[in-house]
Amino acid sequence: MRSSRMVGVCIALPGILVAALTFAWIARAQQSSSRQDAVAMFARIATVLQSPRCLNCHTVTDFPRQGDDRHAHIFAISRGPDDRGWPTGRCTSCHGEANNDVTGIPGRPDWHLAPLSMGWEGLSQPQLCRRLLDPGANGHRTPQQIAEHIAGDRQFVAWAWSPGRNPAGLERSVPPIPHDAFARLVEQWVAAGAPCPH
Repeated sequence: MRSSRMVGVCIALPGILVAALTFAWIARAQQSSSRQDAVAMFARIATVLQSPRCLNCHTVTDFPRQGDDRHAHIFAISRGPDDRGWPTGRCTSCHGEANNDVTGIPGRPDWHLAPLSMGWEGLSQPQLCRRLLDPGANGHRTPQQIAEHIAGDRQFVAWAWSPGRNPAGLERSVPPIPHDAFARLVEQWVAAGAPCPH
């Protein structure tokens, strides 16, 4: 009786082992698939962050850029020590609290460049992702706070989708994903662990 029980255990053991290995493989494959999905989400997020509406202010230069071709600011404006220009050429000397469709000058309260630490131009998607998540470069924000900033900021983030007209009277281009959909995408990416592409 004892030997038949041992035989039964020996027969069942490989089946249990195979089942356990199969479940582990499936779990790992699902985890890998979920990560790939989240990395694909960031690729879509990057299309917004790398659009002219974002990059023109998130420069790594000492000056802002303008237009879809991202040319240097036509008045040779410099960043200045506080990202708001120099005393003789403050951003707010021309940029008011709202877009001016008559002159084509964009505006929002406290118009200024993003700090150099938040410069994104020239970065690959993996570099952009790491810069975005780096607390020392993103204003000391957690991934969740980044998602909240993107969803709730009505000053500059939202401006990208309502940039007004250019000096020629034409509507400025907007990022390729609507703001609400973009905010949801960022929230989903953060919920998935905010993985960066390699």
